[in-house]
Amino acid sequence: MTKPLHDRPIHGSFTGIKKMLDPGASYIIFENDLTLGEESIFDPSHMAYAYFEANAFTWKKVVDQVLQREYLVVCIGTGKEDEVLGQVMGYGFPRETVYYLYKAKEA
Repeated sequence: MTKPLHDRPIHGSFTGIKKMLDPGASYIIFENDLTLGEESIFDPSHMAYAYFEANAFTWKKVVDQVLQREYLVVCIGTGKEDEVLGQVMGYGFPRETVYYLYKAKEA
């Protein structure tokens, strides 16, 4: 069985991620520093993925091999961005995980 497309990490950078964001959608970007030896945020058994699927959120996994960072880019639609971020932060990502919230531009 092949992995779904959103489960295959792609190579990129934070700058590249920002360029690919749709200004009409909101995103949460999780950044994990691999040099700290924490667990990967890409672990498919992580509780957050069940939450993403239950809410029909889409995501991409991005690895920056130069800076040794992994990024989980989650498209959360629009509205209730702060509430969604609060929910997801409770799912036990590694302690040093950095969260970025990008809200859709209003028309």
